Amino acid sequence: MKLRHMLLGSAIALVVPAAASAQQATGEGFYVGAQTGINWLQDTEFDGAIRNTATFDGAWTGVIEGGYRLGNGFRFGAEVGYTDHTIDEIKGGAAGRAGGAGDINAWTFMATAYYDIDTGTAFRPYIGLGGGVIRAKVDGAADVFAAGNRVSDSDSALAYQVAAGVAYAVSPNLDLTLGYRFLGSEDLDIRPTGGTQFDTDYQSHSVLVGVRWTFGAAPAPTPAPEPAPAPVAQPAPPPPPPAPAITRNFTVFFDWDKATLTPDAEKVLQSVAADARTGGIAALQVTGHADTSGPADYNQRLSMRRAEAVRDYLIAQGIPAGEIAIEGRGETDPLVPTADGVREPSNRRGVIIFP
Repeated sequence: MKLRHMLLGSAIALVVPAAASAQQATGEGFYVGAQTGINWLQDTEFDGAIRNTATFDGAWTGVIEGGYRLGNGFRFGAEVGYTDHTIDEIKGGAAGRAGGAGDINAWTFMATAYYDIDTGTAFRPYIGLGGGVIRAKVDGAADVFAAGNRVSDSDSALAYQVAAGVAYAVSPNLDLTLGYRFLGSEDLDIRPTGGTQFDTDYQSHSVLVGVRWTFGAAPAPTPAPEPAPAPVAQPAPPPPPPAPAITRNFTVFFDWDKATLTPDAEKVLQSVAADARTGGIAALQVTGHADTSGPADYNQRLSMRRAEAVRDYLIAQGIPAGEIAIEGRGETDPLVPTADGVREPSNRRGVIIFP
C-alpha cells in the first residue's frame, strides 16, 4: 500500500508541472550519462521472530544511464546503479545484544521518465519518476537476532525512485547535472545461516553529480543561394524603365554553430560591395541571426559574431568601417519559425540592407 501511494503522489508531482510547461522544448536525440555521489541508507529493520534495527554509514554510489530525449521536455531512460554500505551497528536480538559487522550492497535496474523544464537559460531543472528491480545482498552481518547468527544472503524485489535536480548546458550536446533521488523497495526475504527467514526493505537518499551527452542529428547542408534570374532584353522601341531606387537586401547563410563565411556567402558580399560603390551607398545595416538550437544567450553571441564576420569582409572589399552598422538578434527573429532546439539552416543567416 505504501508503495502504491508513493508512486501515485510522485506521478502527480511529475505530470502537473509538465502540463504547465509543455510548450517549452529541448533538444531531441539519444543520450548517455554517468553520475556519482553519496548515498545514505535509512535505518533498516530486520523483521523476524525478533526485530533488529541496522544502522549504516554514508557510502559512495554510481549510476550509468542511457535513453532518448523527445524534444518536448520529456525524456525516457534506463539506468543501472550500484551502492555498497557498511553496517555500522545492529541493535536488538536476544538479551538486547548488539552486533555490527558486514555490509549491504545493492544493484538497481530502473526505467525512469524525466521532464526537463526549459527556463530560457542554460539551466534546466528536471524531475523524474521510475520503477524497476533491486538486487540486494546482506553480506557477513553478525549477531542478527542472537549471538552467532550471521547473514550472507541476497534477494530481488520491485523498486521505485523519485528524482529532482538541475542540468547546466555547456553546449547543445553536453550537460552537467546535480541531483537528488530517493529509492525504495518492496520487502526483501533474507535467511540467516541456520536461522529463520526475515523481511527487510531498502530505502535510501542520494546526492549525485554527473555528465550527460545528447547525440544530435548531423546539421543539414546549407542551401546555396538561388542564382539571379537572367536579364530580360527590353524591346528596342520603348525607352528603358527608370532605374529603381537604391534599396537592396542581401542574405548570406552560415553553417551550424559557425560564424565563418562560406564561398557562396563571399560571392554575395562581393556583389554587395560592388553595388554599394557604384550606387554611392554611404550606410549599410548588417544583422546577424541564429536558429533555436543551443541556449538563447549563446545564440545571441553567435549572431553577433556572424554580423562581425560580414562587416569585416565588406571592409576588406573597400567599404569604410564607419559606414557599416551591425547588430545581433540571436534566435528572436527567425526567417522560418520553429520550436526551441531545432537546427534550421534558413535561420542561420546574416542580412545586409541599404537603408
